[in-house]
Parts: sequence; C-alpha cells; structure tokens
Amino acid sequence: MYTYHPPKPIVVKLIDEWGYDLREKAAFYVEENQNITGAERGSKEEQGFGALAEIVVRNKIGFPDFNSEDHPVDFDILLPSGVKVDVKCRGGVLPFQEEYVSSDGLPREAKHNFFARQVFDVELNTDIYVMTHLETPNRKNRTLPGSKRQRKWNLYVCGWVSKKRVAREGVYLPRGSLTEQGRTWFTYRGQEIEFYNKNLNGLQNIGDLLSIERHDVEVDEAHVGDLNITSVDAVRIAYDLVGRGIIHERHIDFIKSQVKINGNVKPILSYNQYYHLLKWLNEIGQISEQEFSNAKETIREEQFSGI
Repeated sequence: MYTYHPPKPIVVKLIDEWGYDLREKAAFYVEENQNITGAERGSKEEQGFGALAEIVVRNKIGFPDFNSEDHPVDFDILLPSGVKVDVKCRGGVLPFQEEYVSSDGLPREAKHNFFARQVFDVELNTDIYVMTHLETPNRKNRTLPGSKRQRKWNLYVCGWVSKKRVAREGVYLPRGSLTEQGRTWFTYRGQEIEFYNKNLNGLQNIGDLLSIERHDVEVDEAHVGDLNITSVDAVRIAYDLVGRGIIHERHIDFIKSQVKINGNVKPILSYNQYYHLLKWLNEIGQISEQEFSNAKETIREEQFSGI
C-alpha cells in the first residue's frame, strides 16, 4: 500500500553511458513509431521526451523495455496491482522548479499540463498519471538522443495523481488562454488542463510506484486538494471580482492570508498603463491630487532607460 509523501522531485541524471543508452532507445522508438495523426499530437521532439520518461520509469522499477508492437494506447505501465499508469513528460531548458519568482518578488507555484482531450476521453483507460519534467541542453539542440558531451539531460519525476482527480479538480483552459511562465506570458495553442505540483502524491523513490494499489487510487480520486492556480493569480482574480461587485474587499484579505501573500501582486498589464489611466482620471477631475499621489506609491511608472 502506498504511503503519502509531499511531492519532492526525484532527479534522474541521463548523462552517463546508461543515460545515453536510454536516450538512444527513446530516439529509435519515436523514429519507428512516431504518431502523425490525431488532434493536438505532440511534435516528434515531444513524443521523444514522453518515450524517454516511460523508458526511465520502467527501468527504475525493474520492468523490461516496452515492446512497440503490443504497447497499449491508453496507458504505459501495468503495475502488479493492476493499476494502469500513464507517464507524462514536458521538456524545457531549465531544471524543474517547485516555485519561481517573478519581478514582483512573489513566488509562483509550479504546474503540470495535460491535453484536455486525453483527460476527458473515457476510452483512454488509465488510472493514474506519473508527472515528469525533462531538462534538456538547449532549445536548438535537444533532439534525442543528443550527444554524449551534453551535460543537461535530467529527468525530474515529480509524483502521481489519479486521472479522475485531474478531471475533477484541474482547471480547463481553452485555446488562447493566457498563462504566466517565469517573467513572461504566453497563450495556449491547445485545450489544456492545469494541475499544480503541490497537489501531487510524492515519491521517496521511483520504486514507490510498485506499492500503489487500487485502494490508493480510490482514496486519491476522492481526495480534495488545494487551489490549482498560483497564489498570485488567486489574489489577481480576487481584485477583479471585487471590482465587478461579486465579492467584497474583506475576501481579498482572507485569500491573501490563506495563500500567504503579503506584498503587492504585479498586474498582467504594465504598471505604466495603470499609471496612464490614473493620470487621465486625475486630469479630468475624477480623482484628487491626494488620491493620485497615494496611488503612485503602489503604481510606479517605469521610465525609459535606453536600449
């Protein structure tokens, strides 16, 4: 039976001969079995990351390499307990970070992403997802297997969660939805579900997967987790809801206390745009000089400093 642990990523280095061998196996598998059909399929590169993550997990729990001829479509690994596991992987040039800090100095919690069509497809018969992150050398040269001289092939195994809980608690975001990443923003090209790392079930070692039984999956399916948005976004949303008259200012204080945010949350738009609007309201007599002066203590205009 599985014993709960807080999520703490396990780092598997793939930079020695053993790691390079696994990277070669993943590259060969995708070359022979690349999926070129289906909506919102991953690129060849991304499919390689997913294959590598599965190969590593199978290796670490003592399972043989998968056979492409009889590999099921809807899950990757069948545990001795009968629990079906789908290994998910996203790649990036940075190591996995449980929190990251933006220019306002406030932490953002790490999240994982799912293709919504996979989570909501009842025919994709998996029980749990194992979430991983692959750190790659760089954006221009991260095609598997890479070279033996590259020193940044690291797989972070973050934890697991039941498919039903992702469908119930994850936040569905349609195409074009905006998301924050570090100090930048981007829009989703596909239909995504965001699920936060803090809500995963952790692993002390990858072998802990072998202890997961059907009962553990059922317990997780009924579990009620924490917010699946960043603490910063929770406060941003509260600001907006107060402005729309849906909640009251006291709720902002409550939310801030719950998510432990004490500072001023940076808006999505530039402070200069806020400053411009405040200046206009002051010039036409809608806010006083004192109100404008008080606002400038928080809304600080950023001056052009040269290129």
